[in-house]
Amino acid sequence: MDLTLTGEQRMLVESTRATLARAWPPDRVRAMETDARGYDPALWREMARLGWTGMLAAEGAGALLEAALVLEEMGRVLLPSPFLASCVLAPVLLQAVGDRRLLTQIAGGDLVATVALVEPGWRDEWGMAMLEATDGVLTGTKRFVPFAEAAAVLLVVTSGSTLVAVERRDGVACRRQQTLAGDHQYEVTFTAAPGRVLGSVAAALEPMRLHAGVGALAYAVGAAERTLEMTVDYAKTRVQFGRPIGTFQAVAHRCADMRSEIDAVRWLVYQAAWSLAAGRSSELEVGAAKAYGNEALRRVFMHAHQVHGAIGFSTEHDLQLFTRRAKALELSWGSAASHRERVAQAMGL
Repeated sequence: MDLTLTGEQRMLVESTRATLARAWPPDRVRAMETDARGYDPALWREMARLGWTGMLAAEGAGALLEAALVLEEMGRVLLPSPFLASCVLAPVLLQAVGDRRLLTQIAGGDLVATVALVEPGWRDEWGMAMLEATDGVLTGTKRFVPFAEAAAVLLVVTSGSTLVAVERRDGVACRRQQTLAGDHQYEVTFTAAPGRVLGSVAAALEPMRLHAGVGALAYAVGAAERTLEMTVDYAKTRVQFGRPIGTFQAVAHRCADMRSEIDAVRWLVYQAAWSLAAGRSSELEVGAAKAYGNEALRRVFMHAHQVHGAIGFSTEHDLQLFTRRAKALELSWGSAASHRERVAQAMGL
């Protein structure tokens, strides 16, 4: 297994970074926290033109590593986008039921879809769906549905692992939830909402969850990489006792620790993405990445705040934007403890 990026993959990273750096300065991150849609439709169309929205919808799971590279660059600028839900998770479910029509619309950027999975009372995303769909008609509640207000189609996982496609119209009410990251997560209430039954996704739910864990972690790696850059720049310019604080050994060691932690998580993410893309059973690889990544990234952001001091907690400073989102990503798609258990089971322990 060679995880060194190919020439094409390096070009993808460079072009993605250039596009997002031009289109998404930090002040837009703040603006999107209160924006009605929560993402930029014009940038979404540009993403479709560049082929990002069709990476998995058009090519299948084999493009997951490329999608992870794009998500990493999105994390560098904290881009709020339905990309993970619409272009990574939804295709996994739609391929399982063979719905090419929705896949084609997603790939072309003509349709934003989201996945409604979590229900009230779940401890994490591994609960059992109880929402009933009687002849395709839904009544019940889903929570933490990303970009539900902006999505044209909600892919709802119902009891018996049946997937139902529900359009945003009468019978579907979205209420935005208050989240640590300030991202657009919704509680969706279905009241006799008509839907189209697509079929069983029982075999696709675990792969979808693994894709989600890898995608979320890739985004967090990008956020951590940018945070390290901010921290090093601050250590070079913040002067105490007549010298930059970066010249003090204690500060330099924190920056070095951040570098090694981020690199370790990045390669674990690439390994997990490669394993999923190859169609292998990947509970071990994804579990290892998420178990280590959750705790390593927490240490990275702790070091960043220690170097920045009080200014890093100020809402005027960009660091808190990254920290809030990193913590939210840590709490999504399984805790470190739950993934350690999955690693143990995958190893036969």
